Amino acid sequence: MASWLQQGTLKLVNLARTQGLQTAFLHATNAVAWHVVPSRRAFARNLAHESALAREFDQAHGVETAGESPLTEVGVPPEKAGRGNGLYRGIWAGVFHETLRETGLPLEHFTFVDYGSGKGKALMLASEYPFQRIVGVEFAPGLHEVAVNNLGVFRSPGQRCQMLEAVCADALEWEPPVEPLVCFFFNPFDDPTMERVITRVARSWRHAPRDLYLLYVNVRDVSEQAHVFERHPALTRVNRSQHALFMKVTAGT
Repeated sequence: MASWLQQGTLKLVNLARTQGLQTAFLHATNAVAWHVVPSRRAFARNLAHESALAREFDQAHGVETAGESPLTEVGVPPEKAGRGNGLYRGIWAGVFHETLRETGLPLEHFTFVDYGSGKGKALMLASEYPFQRIVGVEFAPGLHEVAVNNLGVFRSPGQRCQMLEAVCADALEWEPPVEPLVCFFFNPFDDPTMERVITRVARSWRHAPRDLYLLYVNVRDVSEQAHVFERHPALTRVNRSQHALFMKVTAGT
């Protein structure tokens, strides 16, 4: 225990010297949260198991989605990495399927859009449902390149949608398709960026009213960012659980 505390203290001192007191403080509070916040403790317990399942998925389909990647190592400038919460991690398959099924939507009438699609894990999982088409929007060039390669080789006996597309674009500039949409968010942005993306989606609805839903998923707890969605005047809550918040656009802004 003493050794762990000593190592942690030295790391914080080094961070304070090299990156400033604010960065060191944020790191310290985040480290404490992993030990005392129930949702984060549960997440830490499940992480090893889910990582093994992710590797099995990759091996079965000949793709690369497992593991974590700092955004600064996949082509995102340091000053913009915070907008994407600093890290890539693929969605857990079990959570994805559970939350998508719980929407109860006739998915064959919708296009699936994954904001912050990373290496394309959610796109491949979504192909097991009868969407009209599936689109992933990713800002990091390195992640986008892997996603394109993954979609090029991905095959699944349960695949029901064959139209999968990966787009390298900034979500703050990318225009949503003018068709019924399920917009998927696997904890991709910080609060200010998320709010601006929601506003952009709502404006798309104003210019072309249609069925437009937002599905926010967090494998720890949606309470971490649910407030951004629930306070937005253009959205109406349909359903909320520990891992998913399901909203519908009912007004433009």
